[in-house]
Amino acid sequence: MFVTQVMIASEDSTFSQLLCAALPPSGGLSVSGVYTSGTGLVDAIRREHPDVLLIDLLLPGVNTLTILNELGQLPAGQQPAVYVLSSFASPETVAECDRLGVSFFLRKPVDIQSLIDLISRYGSTSRHASVDSRPSEHDISMRVTQIIGSMQLPAHVAGYRFVRECILMTLKDPSMADSVTKILYPAVAKRYDTTWTSVERDIRNAIEIAWKRSDGKMPGFSTIRRPANREFILTIADRVRFELHLESGRSSSGKRS
Repeated sequence: MFVTQVMIASEDSTFSQLLCAALPPSGGLSVSGVYTSGTGLVDAIRREHPDVLLIDLLLPGVNTLTILNELGQLPAGQQPAVYVLSSFASPETVAECDRLGVSFFLRKPVDIQSLIDLISRYGSTSRHASVDSRPSEHDISMRVTQIIGSMQLPAHVAGYRFVRECILMTLKDPSMADSVTKILYPAVAKRYDTTWTSVERDIRNAIEIAWKRSDGKMPGFSTIRRPANREFILTIADRVRFELHLESGRSSSGKRS
């Protein structure tokens, strides 16, 4: 049985311990090493030949982008698939990571089980993977469903399917979220034979229920206030886009309605 060797480079010891503990004994994944800084990391990769490198964007000892650049100089067979972890990054940094061959850019906090599932499915995907290895529409749909489910959105309310549809539409065409009330909500309303005001209200209600269920602790969002509809839709869409290495399309930072 082929075992995917995963190397972790993160200062967050709690994250590393949780990931190591969560790996199933016979699940096809194994941690080949854990490093808390970038010092000597490239040499370790040359020596141990991991299949996957999980690396924090902010890593003590050396600039992570410098490490990624050095990895690009290695022979193709020695280059691991790179998963970059970051709580925040500018569009320029994300674009640079993509240019340097990063397989996935993941927003922190990262759900451990979702990360394991992602590595299990795409762990052996090489840097600069071909378009044919990109996630299918089914993969994207399933990932959206997993994320909103993990945030305790109630599946039995109409807002659940509406917010899911809004996220999927935004992933296909980011410009739709430039105006949620004039473009996005009406598109969803037409699909489900309802009104855009009902879509807006039901999404807000679903997010409110999830907010209360989680005691205001929804990963990736402020703990001070419930996220607005558009904020929730765009944040989840961005998370899926980075996790599954999708084309970013137009920037979603346009006008707000």
